[in-house]
Amino acid sequence: MTDDDFRLTIVGVGLLGGSVAKAIRRTHPNAHVRGVSRRPSTLERAFDAGVIDQGFEHLADACVDSDVVVIATPVDRLAGYVIQAAHHTPTECLITDVGSTKAGIVNDVGDDADAAAKFVAAHPIAGSEKTGVENATDDLFDGKVIILTPTAANGPAVREKADQFWRATGGRCLEMTPEEHDDRLAAISHVPHLMSSLVAKLTDPESLPLAGSGWRDITRVAAGDPEMWTAICQQNRSAVLDQLRRCADELKMLHQWIETRDDAELCRWLADAQAVRWRSDESDAGE
Repeated sequence: MTDDDFRLTIVGVGLLGGSVAKAIRRTHPNAHVRGVSRRPSTLERAFDAGVIDQGFEHLADACVDSDVVVIATPVDRLAGYVIQAAHHTPTECLITDVGSTKAGIVNDVGDDADAAAKFVAAHPIAGSEKTGVENATDDLFDGKVIILTPTAANGPAVREKADQFWRATGGRCLEMTPEEHDDRLAAISHVPHLMSSLVAKLTDPESLPLAGSGWRDITRVAAGDPEMWTAICQQNRSAVLDQLRRCADELKMLHQWIETRDDAELCRWLADAQAVRWRSDESDAGE
């Protein structure tokens, strides 16, 4: 990643795809960035925002000589774009993504040997409840963890290229298996999003004027794109269902303790949760 003239193609120029392009321009100011979208209006906004140099409605036209292709589409369409890109890119091209699920995508891509060799799945633990390329920033990934889930189909060169590329965005790379990723993200992201949405949905209109910063903090991510989160939950169905079962068990215990006035157990449970939150703060301070 030392060549400032490299060619980058972003498939899906929204918040994340646009932020990847902006971040790369900081270290590679001469990078030639192409955007792919089915909507001409999206490409126009990306061009006006300085995110892309060229816009294409067809992926094949945009990536014939690309050094890196980033797929930033909804997860239910991601594998198909990876395979399509693999058939129109040079042998040494890296294909990566920003998807919030991994195992299903990696398995689908694995059926195509060419795509499997070029594709190093990635998930930047960064984002916003905001959407659209107009909200893209060049520092979105600074200091953030980028999870990489390489497979046996990836050679050393493409793995190193993926690591260098994502570090160039400002991120910190961490490797794990696709299955480990999905289990952990169900617990730390996917089901918490559902819980945030649940709190928002349970709030009656008459109570909204009383909402303070706590309610807004808890429900912030509920403002995310419903279609995107539907796809994420269905892609990671097994791990999400496991976590939801755990949530249901915890809620049953909470109901029982409050109903029976078991203050000791309720206080212990709240203290355990408090300790986890404190550990998170200590971890952030140590970064």
